[in-house]
Amino acid sequence: MFVGYLPDIAKKFKKNEVLAQVFGYLWDALDEESEVFARITSLKAGESFEIHFDSGVKAIEQAYLTKNPQEAFYESHKSMVDFQMVINGKEIFFVAPHSLCEIKTPFDSTKDLIEYHKSPYASSLLLFKGNLAVFESIDVHAGGICSGTSELVQKVVVKIPKELVRLNFF
Repeated sequence: MFVGYLPDIAKKFKKNEVLAQVFGYLWDALDEESEVFARITSLKAGESFEIHFDSGVKAIEQAYLTKNPQEAFYESHKSMVDFQMVINGKEIFFVAPHSLCEIKTPFDSTKDLIEYHKSPYASSLLLFKGNLAVFESIDVHAGGICSGTSELVQKVVVKIPKELVRLNFF
């Protein structure tokens, strides 16, 4: 897992052409003058819109109301890395290591999805406008959680094939 405020982590997207394209898209999503921002911020709760890029990358623009922690849906993916960024609103994510989580529904290759039971080892993370969370296959995550009263979140999830993302400490 990696978390950073998009304006502060721009250099991390210079590793390849695909990541540079994703950065441009995410930057546009935050630009209040852009078509991307207008499209995302016009979404009502329950609505979504998909955009497909080269190399198997796709962006899911979506809006929903945050939910109580008891309603959290814990998941991970094998093939794709999730880049999740809030455009409006804020949400809490629960994140836990997959090796400490119990599988509820085995891997579904058609959805690239593994579902897990609630984990006692989950940490919480707050996402707000421009804060980007990157979840790898080892990161069980549950988002859309409210910190009090439910609120509308408008965000984008960019799914990138894992072979195109190299997260490292150097």
